[in-house]
Amino acid sequence: MATIHSISIKNFRGINEFYQSFYGKKFICLIGRGDSGKSTILEAISYVLSPSWNITFYDSDFYNCDTSDPIEIEATLTDLPELFINEKFGLYIRGINEKGQIIDDFLEEEVKVKAITIKLSVNDGLEPNWAIVNQRATQEPLILSAAARAKLNTFLISDYTDKHFSWSKGNPLYSLLKLEDSEDNEDKNIVLNALRNAKKEIDKNSFDDFKEVIKKIAAKATEFGVDVSSTTTSIDFKDISIKDNRVCLHDEANIPFRLKGKGLKRLISIAIQTSLAGDSGIMLIDEVEQGLEPDRVQHLVSSLKKSNKGQIFITTHSSNVVVELDAPDLFLLRRGATELLNADSSLQASIRKNPEALFANKLIICEGATEIGICRAINQHRISQNKVSAAYSGIRLVDGMGSNFVEYCKGFKKLGFSVCVFCDSDDSGINSIKEELRVLSISIVDCNKNNSIERQIFEDMPWAGVKELLKYRIEEKENEGVKESIQNQYEGAFPQDWENADTNEMRNAISKAATFRKQKNNGKEDDKSWFKRIDHGVYLGSVIVKYLGQMNGKTIKSQVDFLSNYMDDARL
Repeated sequence: MATIHSISIKNFRGINEFYQSFYGKKFICLIGRGDSGKSTILEAISYVLSPSWNITFYDSDFYNCDTSDPIEIEATLTDLPELFINEKFGLYIRGINEKGQIIDDFLEEEVKVKAITIKLSVNDGLEPNWAIVNQRATQEPLILSAAARAKLNTFLISDYTDKHFSWSKGNPLYSLLKLEDSEDNEDKNIVLNALRNAKKEIDKNSFDDFKEVIKKIAAKATEFGVDVSSTTTSIDFKDISIKDNRVCLHDEANIPFRLKGKGLKRLISIAIQTSLAGDSGIMLIDEVEQGLEPDRVQHLVSSLKKSNKGQIFITTHSSNVVVELDAPDLFLLRRGATELLNADSSLQASIRKNPEALFANKLIICEGATEIGICRAINQHRISQNKVSAAYSGIRLVDGMGSNFVEYCKGFKKLGFSVCVFCDSDDSGINSIKEELRVLSISIVDCNKNNSIERQIFEDMPWAGVKELLKYRIEEKENEGVKESIQNQYEGAFPQDWENADTNEMRNAISKAATFRKQKNNGKEDDKSWFKRIDHGVYLGSVIVKYLGQMNGKTIKSQVDFLSNYMDDARL
């Protein structure tokens, strides 16, 4: 039927100017924060390809409500229906070259794909005009009728899908019916004929109960000199009107589909549109997850992706949708942006692990669970001080999954995210490539050289805080082997009053015990670390912020201060 090569939008709602090529893309998922313009892009596509002969526009549909500049929406299409490459439109054909670029003046051998561009323009008179256009100076725009646009069979599935269950002309169900009908009946109104036949059947036997009343009326009329003896009861033809959506789908209990739940209506509407698109065509689904449980929306998206032979556009705010897709399917839109940012395959693992990150404004990529917990504690501390929360600022904590955080940082940076890393400094291999991240303007909240986060804490924390952490560990492990694990790491004679022995040797032994890992015979590590869980990290962070005022000049305080400042209002 058709495939969108590119879309151009000017002065439409929240979009001042926008252009994006989708050349070679068959499944496009638009993601981004609320009010970034995702739904506006889908609506722009549905308007420029709309089968309606007229669409109502308002001043509020213009960018900043300024009607002095017209709304202009252009869609360049490939894989064209036969109608668009015949003699009427043939002179307006454009070409797509090997690089995916549009060319107007071309030799036939230079063209890889034929294309046309449909333009919708709306001026301050609020009247929409559709035309086929190109950049050749010698050709004026050619008016494009609603009937011709209807051949593209493009409809938007959104919250307002009730009309999709009606057989009315201009709805997807009717368009699907016309596809099934023979070409000889192109001008036949199938629904209206069906209604006429239904009227005949109803009139045959349905009004016998009215006959006695009609006889009385006829007798009285005769007294007044009027002969109405042949009067019958029938349905008035004025009530046979498809424009009122009176013929629609019902379930086995005769309940109209328009009264079904939102999720079920979405699925049925998508089924209609999928059937209409067939082997090719354009589907537009806004907020595909609406009304659907996680398992059903994941199945839906997976099915659409696998069975898709045309081109599908969806928008989503759901991580359940994102995890079912490949990174190159994802297009990020930021408010006010003039184009989309396409994710690449390097982010695939992170997207599977941290899909929510794609909907954030700024990211704190944490090396592991301990760092995530500490950041959560910092966030709670900020809230207790009446500062804005990380959620309010649009900040997401991302699990860097150890050394993988380096690649995640690069991938998210390519997508335009502001990225901060919270990590250890005890891996020489990672330390050597951190400069690459700094060159990319990625902030690194690092420990002192060769220090893990736990070692940094036990070096910098006042002894009262160290004792709180020891008590937490003793209670959490029911005193099982805590003292022994510290004693095993202590150099020299172990103090009897070890819990009050604030020495460098004791702090060093505690930090080693807190991060101890033992190599097994099978080559795997037996991780005896104390705080390698998010909940443990939260407690660590709560003790850090409690004693923050006593750690001036210490590395751990500078780390917390930086992270807290980074959490300040970051909304875009």
